Amino acid sequence: MWSRYSELFFLALGVTKLANGENCLDVDFVQNDKYMEQHVFRKIRSQSLYTCASACIMSSTCLSFGFEKKTRTCVLNSNSSDSADVVDRTGFLFSDIQHWPKSLSGRCAQNKCPNNDRCEVTRVGLARCVSEFQGCGHPPNVRDAHAMYDGHYQGAVATYSSYTCDPDYRACYDTVTSTCQSSGAWESLAGLCGQFRWNNPINDIFSFPCGSSSKFKLKVSLTPTKYTRFGIALQKQADMLFYSEFRLYYLGFRGKIVVNTRIDANWGSEVHANLGMAVGQNYDVEITLQNGVYRLVVDGASIINFPERASGAEPDELFFLYDFSIGMIWFMS
Repeated sequence: MWSRYSELFFLALGVTKLANGENCLDVDFVQNDKYMEQHVFRKIRSQSLYTCASACIMSSTCLSFGFEKKTRTCVLNSNSSDSADVVDRTGFLFSDIQHWPKSLSGRCAQNKCPNNDRCEVTRVGLARCVSEFQGCGHPPNVRDAHAMYDGHYQGAVATYSSYTCDPDYRACYDTVTSTCQSSGAWESLAGLCGQFRWNNPINDIFSFPCGSSSKFKLKVSLTPTKYTRFGIALQKQADMLFYSEFRLYYLGFRGKIVVNTRIDANWGSEVHANLGMAVGQNYDVEITLQNGVYRLVVDGASIINFPERASGAEPDELFFLYDFSIGMIWFMS
């Protein structure tokens, strides 16, 4: 049986060859071109495989580690190959830490730290336990989407290439990402889906499905309830970028549609069109914005084309006023 010094000499020789990128591995518990995905909780720069193994030993969380020879990057894993898969990854060395002697940690060899801590050596050569970042755990679950990520260390990025939204909601992005933050939480993924259709709504303010837009088609099914007026406004903050008011009978106007804007609290010049409407009758109103022009259509008939007055401004909210009921709101595109 080898002595302890013989074992360390053998280990050091193998580590030297591995650090130099040699393919002939004398340490048979080190796997060449292998990597453990999704369990990395810490990434650090390391001079060699030896110092990477030492960093893993000094951690109460680390069960295995990887070392990239080209960039000298050391990754510490919160799992071992007994419980997690190891995949092919060119240029990486992988090993479970259980095979390495604790003496590699130097002055920390006799200093056992509690869970969630790691040992470090101070400038005066004393070993002490310090709190260790545990990573962010598993990334947020997104409906029908698989997260692609290499670990849960600070700064790690989880990418979702596709996902599914509930009925009446649409996906706002083709690809989304979440980043592991220093707080130990993944970045919030709120707002992935936006509601684009409402049936018999009771509110009077609605947000655009996925934020402001310079190109859309909106359909509203509505019924006037009094011989007065009702209005539909497309706005951004306090500005009404497109306001259409349907005057069945109001201030001497009968059967008129008035289109206008209110920007920086100032109303613009009104544009008028004729359209007779009856109380209790259902109408389909469509408003589109394309190439800088708003278009108003009622029951398939084009009523007004209205060039935008605040060039490049994109509405993000739909607002209703006065006397009518809504059967459906639908952002068709």
